[in-house]
Amino acid sequence: MKNSLSNFFNNKKVSIRFRITVVTLLFVMLIMSFTSFVSYMRVSKIIDDNISKTLNLVAENQALKINNTMIRIEDEVDAIASYIYNQVEDPEYLKDSTARAELLSRTENFFVSYIQSYDEIVSNYVYIVPEYLNGDVDGYYYMRTSAGTMEDIPITDFFYHDSDNVNSSGWYYVIPEDQQSARWISPYYDPSLDLYVTTYEVPVYIDDVLICMVGINMDFDYLMQSIATISTKGGGSAYLASEDWKVHYHLEEEDHNTYIEAIPNINKPSFDIMLRDSSDQELIRFDQNGVDSVMSFVTLRNGMKLIISEGYKNAYRARTDTLVFVTILSMIIGLGFVSLSIINSQIMSKPIKELTKVAKKIGNGDFDVDIPDSNITEFQILADTLKTSTGQLKRYTKSMENRIYIDELTHVKNKAAYTIAVNDIQHHIDTEPNYCFGVAMFDLNYLKNINDKYGHEAGDIAIKTCSTIICKIYEHSPVFRVGGDEFVVILTGNDYENRDELEEKFFIELKNNQKSSVHFYEAVSIAYGMAVYDKSMDSNYMHVFSRADFEMYKCKNKDHLEVGTAPR
Repeated sequence: MKNSLSNFFNNKKVSIRFRITVVTLLFVMLIMSFTSFVSYMRVSKIIDDNISKTLNLVAENQALKINNTMIRIEDEVDAIASYIYNQVEDPEYLKDSTARAELLSRTENFFVSYIQSYDEIVSNYVYIVPEYLNGDVDGYYYMRTSAGTMEDIPITDFFYHDSDNVNSSGWYYVIPEDQQSARWISPYYDPSLDLYVTTYEVPVYIDDVLICMVGINMDFDYLMQSIATISTKGGGSAYLASEDWKVHYHLEEEDHNTYIEAIPNINKPSFDIMLRDSSDQELIRFDQNGVDSVMSFVTLRNGMKLIISEGYKNAYRARTDTLVFVTILSMIIGLGFVSLSIINSQIMSKPIKELTKVAKKIGNGDFDVDIPDSNITEFQILADTLKTSTGQLKRYTKSMENRIYIDELTHVKNKAAYTIAVNDIQHHIDTEPNYCFGVAMFDLNYLKNINDKYGHEAGDIAIKTCSTIICKIYEHSPVFRVGGDEFVVILTGNDYENRDELEEKFFIELKNNQKSSVHFYEAVSIAYGMAVYDKSMDSNYMHVFSRADFEMYKCKNKDHLEVGTAPR
């Protein structure tokens, strides 16, 4: 090869024009190959980061909703247990049947009325343990009927137990000897309910004497039904794993009926992953029934793992498409350069050196380079072409970034942009003690009703109307679409200072829109909630977000109660 090039340049029969043409062709091919490679690597990294963040964000958002339900259950059980503890000063006090009946009556109405409206709760109980009553059983047990009401069932019907006989009704309510605090019980089949349930219960001790157990049974099928609706853009799905990763729980369908399938996990993750509470911003690659897959996971409050999985090829399809696009674009631009270089072969040494400097900058990913003009027509054409191709690569890179960070329907920022914004806010929290910000949550009400009655095009109009109203009021703050009908606004600066005024304007604008709208789906109803960062109680951004989300759901529940519909 070296001798061939030497013979070529030393051959006196080869014209200077042809020599320059050959050099130009090689030079252009080198530039295009290198710049295309840099562009592909840069865009691929953005895509890979977006895939990882998107799957983890799906897991985190869904876990937040599930954990909110579990927190409500924990709070109610803890409140009843604390009340009993505070009312009983002497371990012997509740052995008196009159005192015991009075205390149980005081807790019963409050306990039952609270859980009545939560369909996921199928039973609750306060169980005076037989060891405390010398073999007797007392307390109360409420079970949800098929009509949805809570029915009082005699306590002895469900809590008679024989610890040596697992077929007796209440064997699973017997607290382990080493259990001194609240616990979530792994999913199990409750024959009294004919359901799979997961239980949160709290033992009440007075002076180291176990008095009673307070608990709520949560419908595990209800939890699995909500998880079964989770999907990803690449066709992924969700399921639950036990705390020790030994069992996977899936919702299966057979003959138009669904049932819960618990199967052993033959592909447990590595030991270091099992020690973690979540996949954080990583994707874990694994083999799922012979299919190369990736997953993200989050640990729920009951210790179970919420897993979002997707086929590896589907997850990274965008990267493959990008490679094909960059290759085709490079070939087209390269062919254009080759054609121009053959025509414009009279290139002088100085312009070539200047072009070399420019090419190095482009190769380093700097597309904002100044390509010098020339008084040589042929070189000027080549320079203009290089400007055009560089602009195309720059626009393509920018276009890819916009696709990644802009929501296609509403043109506000999407989940990927929201993840970056959250990390930026968290950095401010960690480094600036007096940093101020607020989080406003918005949720479009009745979207399912609109889709069902008027079609998904009307639903899209409702979503865009919701986005327009939010952007109009919070025009100086970033607006993110984080779910199908959910939006988040991060308030800083003047919008943070004027948040109460903006909130008032928002509801005024919402009413004006409802009055002026022609169609039902344009007169949108939006649930709203806001929370501000308090350094004395918020260690991270998610604490503020959770409070804003809670306020939003309070507003949503109020709106639905007023019109007599169930929140969705």
